[in-house]
Amino acid sequence: MQSREFAQAPPQKPVTSKTANIGEQALDQLTELAAISWSVTANYTEQVKLTAKTAKAELSLSARSLTVAAGLVVCFAAGLILLWGSMLVAIGYLTFQLTGSLLIMAATLLLMQCIMLLWCWRGLRYVLSQVGFRHTWQQLCNVFMAKATEK
Repeated sequence: MQSREFAQAPPQKPVTSKTANIGEQALDQLTELAAISWSVTANYTEQVKLTAKTAKAELSLSARSLTVAAGLVVCFAAGLILLWGSMLVAIGYLTFQLTGSLLIMAATLLLMQCIMLLWCWRGLRYVLSQVGFRHTWQQLCNVFMAKATEK
């Protein structure tokens, strides 16, 4: 055991140099944080620009695809019209050959055309009834009404 008289305390640094060292470290860390934040901002800005370019390219490709699709729909519709017309001609010819009556043939074709138009009208009504954002609008109204009633 050592006595207190002979014990030596480790030498201590002056307080001012320790404080200065901490200040320099803090300044260095702040400088590094600022550089990192500028780097993150630059990378984020570049990412946003790349995203905008990607969106523009996808919009261009989508517009082109929709144009081609519209042309194909027109061609498909023309084919269906020709098919329907050919069926009407064939059925009209067979009806005329079986009955020999021009009136019965015309009535049969008119009836078939009316049935087809009725089927198309009902299908169109159903499809148009599905258009819209009725459920989304209802949910939005419920959300905003719920927030208004909570206040």
